[in-house]
Amino acid sequence: MEHENLDDKIYARLKALIAERRMLPGERILQDRLAREMGVSRTPLVNALKRLAQERLVEWVSRRGIYVKRFTKREMARLFEVREMLEGRAARLAAPRIARDEVDRLAELFRGLDVTPTPAAIRRYVERDRHFHWRLVEIAGNEQLAHAMDSVNMMFFAYQDGLVRPAAETIQEHWAILEALRRKDPDASEAAMRLHIRRSVEQLEKEAEAEEVQAE
Repeated sequence: MEHENLDDKIYARLKALIAERRMLPGERILQDRLAREMGVSRTPLVNALKRLAQERLVEWVSRRGIYVKRFTKREMARLFEVREMLEGRAARLAAPRIARDEVDRLAELFRGLDVTPTPAAIRRYVERDRHFHWRLVEIAGNEQLAHAMDSVNMMFFAYQDGLVRPAAETIQEHWAILEALRRKDPDASEAAMRLHIRRSVEQLEKEAEAEEVQAE
């Protein structure tokens, strides 16, 4: 039992390091050094890494070692397609459940927010954007949907540095989602959310094409 608890603790710690971008995409994981830093043997560390590999957060590369997973733009586009389906459904479920004062609180996240492309403004926008999207999943009240979104968001947050599209563009889409939610309109809420994420899919697809041309 103690061994299982140790495996879980190491797994949670490694996952947090990846989520917080203290272990970056493409970074090689030196198992001996990491085990020493954590004060554990390699066995529970390897067990934790195997779990992370199953979740596509790390990957073993033949004859080279284990690395924090680096997603291509094409893979990120596929991930956003999953987000489009899940978050569209979340917005639909949230629409009849959300209280007016909750809509007001979500609107306050973006009211007067600096959307200039400076590092500080982008960091602040990313924080509020993440809270906005996750809060709607919570309000939707579907535990299985929330669990699925947790897995998707873990990959997205860990591997997407900054914004896919400019804040000045996406903030208008947030207002459209909020307006549909304020009217408690499930169809409009889902449509607005799906359009919001679909536009990011399209942007990532364009970047993927450019990335693949450069690789040829």
